[in-house]
Amino acid sequence: MTALSSCQDAIARLVARRPNSVFASDEEICVEIASLANEAAPDIAKAYDWQALVKYQQTTGDGVSLEYPFPVDYDRMVQATEIYDPNNWCWGYEHINNYGQWTLLEAQGFTITPGAWMIRGNKFHFYPAPASGAVATFPYVSNYWAASSTGTEKAAFDRDDDLFALDDRLLTLALIWRWKSMKGMNYDEDLKNSDIALSQAMARDKGARTIRKGGNRPGLNTHLAWPWPLGGV
Repeated sequence: MTALSSCQDAIARLVARRPNSVFASDEEICVEIASLANEAAPDIAKAYDWQALVKYQQTTGDGVSLEYPFPVDYDRMVQATEIYDPNNWCWGYEHINNYGQWTLLEAQGFTITPGAWMIRGNKFHFYPAPASGAVATFPYVSNYWAASSTGTEKAAFDRDDDLFALDDRLLTLALIWRWKSMKGMNYDEDLKNSDIALSQAMARDKGARTIRKGGNRPGLNTHLAWPWPLGGV
């Protein structure tokens, strides 16, 4: 469904009529709803790591560079994920989230295989520099929650035929309570309905988890023990 349909549904519930256009209209309520749509949609997108917005990025090292830019549509890392080395079955890049620890790592020249990473200055930083041809792959959440009618992804609605990447009903319900809030009207019940729909959509988006018995393959997020004796006697 288009962004226009979500906006029309919201306006119909608010004032009992459906305008033919919203984003191309200069009518007051259309201008207000169009503006609110570009506030509500990114908030919905940021509320959860939606499957529709998760992408994978592969960064290839050159043996020299220590920092690499975000993907153009990068919003955030997927929760509880790391940067992986597809050539290393045992472990990936070590995430360092403490600036002091990172400074110490660089100062001492300590080497972690295949390396360590952190986000600083809106870039990915690696240490040591990934070898030439080495690949670092990771999932991230895109901030392109909209798309044009021809499929061009973007981070804003500006046309009636633009598409929303997520559940259109979430956008409609969010527009209703936001418009009422802006007008100083009571919106408690509308906010409650919006929150319930959001929680239900999150639960559906997770999908069912299949547990297979009898396998000996280590599960995700399982860290393998060091396979040699530690120290000596």
